[in-house]
Amino acid sequence: MNNLPVVPNRGDYRKSNNSLTNSIVLSIMLISLTGCGAGGEGEPAVSTAFTPAGATASLVWDPVQDPTVTGYSVYYGTQSAGQPGLCSYEDARFVNSSSATITGLEPATRYYFAVSAYNGLSGPCSNEVSTVTPPSQT
Repeated sequence: MNNLPVVPNRGDYRKSNNSLTNSIVLSIMLISLTGCGAGGEGEPAVSTAFTPAGATASLVWDPVQDPTVTGYSVYYGTQSAGQPGLCSYEDARFVNSSSATITGLEPATRYYFAVSAYNGLSGPCSNEVSTVTPPSQT
């Protein structure tokens, strides 16, 4: 696997409530998956198969080396998010490890995938990967 360094993104987000004179400052640490992946720099590796239950896609990626990461969101759909870092897909699954198998996909269809680390908040999505699922074996 490609174990590239991960640099946390830090930001201050300020929110004020008009009914209160105090403002709240919240410091959030977002974990970026940029540079984490097994399929190429910053992207998960994906493979497909056809089972009696339908087409599946299996993804694997390098885990984020941060103890606050509790899991990953795997985003996927038949339409591309359109630009790197976006997580705008039709479906998502949460997993607790650095791999996932997505079942129930349509045969002979192009799917797009991206992964985001989760530590209480979702980080930006990884680079997108796409694949065409195998045709039906009927």
